[in-house]
Amino acid sequence: MEENRRRRSAQKSPRTERSERASARTRRRKPKKDYKFVKYKIYAFSVCLMLLAVVALIIPLRPKESSVEKRTLTKFPAFSVESFLNGEFLNGVSTWYADTFPFREALLTGNTKMRMAYGIRSSQIHGSIQTADDVPAKRIDLKDIILPISKEPMDKLMNDIRSAVATQEAANAANGGVKRRKITQVPEQVGTVYVAGDTGFSLYGFTQEAANQYIDAVSALANKVDSNVKVYDIVVPTSTGIYLDEKLQKDLGCSDQKESIQYIYDNMDDKVVTIDAFSALKSHSDEYLYFRTDHHWTALGAYYTYSQLMREKGKTPTSLADYETKVFDGFIGSLYSSSNQAPSLAENPDTVTAYIPLATNEMSFTDRDGVTMDYDIIHDVSDWEAGSKYNCFIGGDQPISEIKNPKLSDGSSCVVVKESFGNAFVPFLVDHYETVYVVDYRYYPEGLTALIRDKGIQDVIFLNNIAAATTSSLVSHIEEIVNY
Repeated sequence: MEENRRRRSAQKSPRTERSERASARTRRRKPKKDYKFVKYKIYAFSVCLMLLAVVALIIPLRPKESSVEKRTLTKFPAFSVESFLNGEFLNGVSTWYADTFPFREALLTGNTKMRMAYGIRSSQIHGSIQTADDVPAKRIDLKDIILPISKEPMDKLMNDIRSAVATQEAANAANGGVKRRKITQVPEQVGTVYVAGDTGFSLYGFTQEAANQYIDAVSALANKVDSNVKVYDIVVPTSTGIYLDEKLQKDLGCSDQKESIQYIYDNMDDKVVTIDAFSALKSHSDEYLYFRTDHHWTALGAYYTYSQLMREKGKTPTSLADYETKVFDGFIGSLYSSSNQAPSLAENPDTVTAYIPLATNEMSFTDRDGVTMDYDIIHDVSDWEAGSKYNCFIGGDQPISEIKNPKLSDGSSCVVVKESFGNAFVPFLVDHYETVYVVDYRYYPEGLTALIRDKGIQDVIFLNNIAAATTSSLVSHIEEIVNY
């Protein structure tokens, strides 16, 4: 066999031998060419990284706020020997470097578009779907299921509580009797976002413990104020509960919002008047009640809920046709920023329509630094950034605001205790009260009961979206201002 191979090799023509030798030389040289090419790519990539690092270290280029995420970005940490030795300083620098990287939002948007190019997706979920509590038919408290506590430990617990209260009261007295709580930034919570075509939805999960907290806080306020003060509670569904059918909500792991709101209302103290916002909105579900790129409702959705409140009070709501309107185009809100900046939302921005009260468009508010300033109830935000246009309503989220109606002198007054959903709702109340107060419980530093007493307020209106009303970290702020 070997003899045959040598014989065939010997019979090769000179041309064949030259061709084979050339092929062998090519094969030997090819790896060398590929290596050089790879080496050049590594050089180029390294140079790009170095340039990017240099650009990233140019402090003036680093952003301080995110207009898309509506938050202040991480600040450079303060140096101390202790923080350096325990690693906190370097961890802080790392977080600052990543959070304030130049052109960060443009890079994130580009990344999302590139990922979308891998395939056409008409719907997608951003975030993890969490398991929610079942909505029970009847409230069950911890005290109903734990074993009875013996008298001695219970007496000790009550004495500790009384001692803590006495200490707090002494501190308040030393501070001139004014109670002020520590305020920190409270970001809007959107959670998991479902994007279907050009519309985003914030998925909702019921939490019984937080719902019970909310029930107890509102009920406690109703039992602390004078008998002539009326307390109303309005729990507003989000767009998921109004626009998505029940089967899809279940498939997405969402809780039934109608059942969740009904649980809150069924267990609320009898002194609290509850307003059925769900039915009012559901009956208009073919209308533009919620933004597509943001988790808030539109002023139209707020109007239908205001109308429901007025009917409960035996008053006639103002007709929409009677209002002067302002329209602000190009609004791109929180669902966009919480969906990895989904291009389908950015390409189809919302329109904000605001209705100016008939009596006045003037108000004042006190900001978180304690500075009071005059402002517009409906402010012109035409030139504002795309993510800020919902702030056309009552100056956004301020600790306390006051609106005087120059056309009324009957002493009527109300306070709206709210999170940001209340902003679009407040303007409709202006024509029905001589004075409207607005408290954002996340930022108000004093006690709600004292405000109601000192201002002679007659109507207290709690307004929260269902997600806020069943989120413990938010409800705890309501508890604080009720108990202060």
